[in-house]
Amino acid sequence: MIRKLLHLHRNLSTVLTFSLFLLLGNSLNVRGQTVLGARELAIGQATTALQGTSWSMFSNPAMMPTDKKTVSFFGVRYYGLSEITDVAVSVTYPTNVGVLGAGAHRFGYSKYNENRIRLGYKNSFMGFHFGAIVNYSHVAMGGGYGSAGAIGVDVGLAAPILPSLWIGAKATNINQPHYGSRNDEALPRDLSIGLSYQLSDIALFTSEIYKDVQFPISYRGGVEVTIIDNLVGRAGFTTEPQTFSAGFGYSDSFWGANVAVQRHENRVLGYSPAVDFKINW
Repeated sequence: MIRKLLHLHRNLSTVLTFSLFLLLGNSLNVRGQTVLGARELAIGQATTALQGTSWSMFSNPAMMPTDKKTVSFFGVRYYGLSEITDVAVSVTYPTNVGVLGAGAHRFGYSKYNENRIRLGYKNSFMGFHFGAIVNYSHVAMGGGYGSAGAIGVDVGLAAPILPSLWIGAKATNINQPHYGSRNDEALPRDLSIGLSYQLSDIALFTSEIYKDVQFPISYRGGVEVTIIDNLVGRAGFTTEPQTFSAGFGYSDSFWGANVAVQRHENRVLGYSPAVDFKINW
């Protein structure tokens, strides 16, 4: 009897999860985040011109850090549902010939999941920064529905207009990859251009215009303010869909940690908490 109840509970959870996907499908992009990192989530995902973050492996590769080796771990649970969770790891490794990067990302659960493996490279010339990512995406569905994979290419550019003012641009899946041959589903493609401004040691402002080819233009922005020493507070927003986010972070020369929470405009949905941890050397 207990086993039957547990089995019924699991089936009911699956039905409810897929029902949520269907009900919100027109207003919510139910894919894993293309932008990862708790800091990045807290500042409204405006990362195209954000400097010195190892999570540039999942945003603009031209902004990968050049001064330190980093290993970062990230997790976010959307709306309190374990079935729609992102987990990821990112590594950046500066060398004499440029910055090498690698990342892995998983979204979903056993009945439906998306997985990505990313390899990246970044270099600069006369203050002009450029980078590229080769990304293998794999999607799998339980219940015998099968799986499929595809390889995409992302590119990014960045440059300082002033020492404290940066501009960046990126494009994802420029080769227009498709999953498998059965349904020929295209992988998401997007373009973005952004600015970031560092106001002394007091605050960082960042903003961007983001366009997924299948969705309306989104405006994103955020601010990061120093509270005391290495402790900072953050807040951000996005449009299309409208979200609000906030968080805190602490870092020193060897490690850093960030927490964030995002709220979607749809009141049916709850909060999405996120955390990341980074080691530098």
